[in-house]
Amino acid sequence: MAKLIDDKSIQRELNPAPTLKNNLIPIKVGIFVWRLLRKRIAVRVELDRRGIDLGTLLCPLCNDVVESVDHAIFSCKSAQDIWNGISKWWNLSLPPGSILDDLIKCSTSIGVESSKRKIWQAVVWVTCYLIWKNRNLKVFKNDCWAALKVIAEIQVKTYEWIKNRSRKPFLPWQQWLLLPASSPLTHDPG
Repeated sequence: MAKLIDDKSIQRELNPAPTLKNNLIPIKVGIFVWRLLRKRIAVRVELDRRGIDLGTLLCPLCNDVVESVDHAIFSCKSAQDIWNGISKWWNLSLPPGSILDDLIKCSTSIGVESSKRKIWQAVVWVTCYLIWKNRNLKVFKNDCWAALKVIAEIQVKTYEWIKNRSRKPFLPWQQWLLLPASSPLTHDPG
């Protein structure tokens, strides 16, 4: 019976992608990002594909577009407000409709210096994770969605996690809020 369930519910992959890792943030965030890249989060279009009838495939936040992974994390107006806030915080211009793979894998096309990519990657991963977490709070607990609240949560979580997981000294809180890319962690020694 277990084999039958596995065969029906889990697609076997011939070449599974390696798990992504960033030691500045919790493993649960890395696992979420790995699932996100594989389109294995429970957005409405994926649930429908698995035969779960939700009544509607429209995004529960904007109620305007079919909820896919890319829509939930990047294209939805609610998610865009958060990404705009993150790009202003880091003083970056993210291209409209950023490609999930490029952003998550820290592509050079967005202008982050190589010495700062690990911290930027942590911020991107935590942003994806907290967009999803707050989307679920809205859907399941009817909690209010406020972009400024989510951005503040991203700033706090990334600061706490990076500061506590790094072996090197990290920025003071106020400097993190104003110039996050100036961290001593981000500079190559010598």
